[in-house]
Amino acid sequence: MTECLLNIDLGELPEEDEQLYTLAHVANIACGGHAGDDASMRRALESCARYGTRAGAHPSYEDREGFGRKALEVPPEVLRSQVAAQCSRLARLAAGQGVPVRYAKPHGALYHSANASPALGHAVVDGVVEALGRDVTFIGPGTGALRDAAREAGLAYAREGFADRGTRPDGSLIPRGQPGAVLTDPARARENAVRLATGGTVDTLCVHGDTPGAVELAREVRATLDALALPAEPLGDGALRLILPEGLERRATREALCALPRVVDAVITEEHACVYFDPASPPEEPRLALARLLRVPAPVDTRPPTVIRVRYDGPDLAAVAERAKLSVDEVARLHAGREYSVRCVGFLPGFAYLGEVDPRIAVPRLPTPRTRVPALAVGIAGGRTGVYPFASPGGWNLIGTALDFAAFTPDEGAVLRLGDRVRFERVV
Repeated sequence: MTECLLNIDLGELPEEDEQLYTLAHVANIACGGHAGDDASMRRALESCARYGTRAGAHPSYEDREGFGRKALEVPPEVLRSQVAAQCSRLARLAAGQGVPVRYAKPHGALYHSANASPALGHAVVDGVVEALGRDVTFIGPGTGALRDAAREAGLAYAREGFADRGTRPDGSLIPRGQPGAVLTDPARARENAVRLATGGTVDTLCVHGDTPGAVELAREVRATLDALALPAEPLGDGALRLILPEGLERRATREALCALPRVVDAVITEEHACVYFDPASPPEEPRLALARLLRVPAPVDTRPPTVIRVRYDGPDLAAVAERAKLSVDEVARLHAGREYSVRCVGFLPGFAYLGEVDPRIAVPRLPTPRTRVPALAVGIAGGRTGVYPFASPGGWNLIGTALDFAAFTPDEGAVLRLGDRVRFERVV
């Protein structure tokens, strides 16, 4: 699916949580109509620059008393001038900070009134173009006068849905003030985000910065959108390969994917997860399971690490030391001096890829693999180290031999599992 952006209405409150700028793709900055002044706009633009958030103008009816949520009788030519003045005010401040303003979205009652009236829709779009030019993406409803006017003006257009608003059966928003109009439950916001982002009818989702609990809502929606944007590649009819986001704990990832109804198995590699299922009964969107994991801290493993005793006598130890410009003793000390985690298991039954190796001894694979590596040889390849469970061909740099260690047993399979912690103990 095409990436769906999170836009957040900001610069409206005197005390605003800066975390919202870290979560938004686009910040719709109030520019004086319903809220905001030069000081608040500068703060918002500084936050956009600090966190790489895209800045957008958020013009409104000139109605500070009613926060722009009451439709006013304003002639189209006057409305155009008001919108242009508000957007120009933001653009001048943005230029002083070197922040481009490349988005525009009307606020509150103006959003709905202008979308229902071609004359008002053109007035709003023309005011935006007068102030910001045509290199602007206009954010608005999926259909209506605003979309038509923006397209006639040659502007890019992003169809918007609302993650923190309830809807009627016909899809229209429940008016503010009525039960269910504003959603404050992150789970409900996530459901909205999934439904809208996967439905093919929106390009961006909004969370209002003044909604109670806006930070938690935005965090939930952003994690969901980020997960849905991950590439997913079908492998035949019964498997799907996903790119894993950074920061996911491997064991928890596999358990979460395997727990999905109708998933048969999940295999975790260095950068991917492969989910297997019955083609006749595909599972829930597995990327949502990854999104849920991103929102919670990684579980703390209280088990002691597995300790593998090693005699550093490998045939490549001297070459590794020479390449690293270290002594053999220093290579052994660095290798045994840190804790590793099992990143994935593969190549041979029970072969655990352990990371991260100290960068000073992270040497590449051998240019020509050996035809036979002895069982229990300890090797390094790039940022990974591991123990060969059986004699086999292999291209890793052999620096030692594991003592009294069984990497694979017929009853238990691989002794080291995803996420396990491992330390090496040097034996002289």
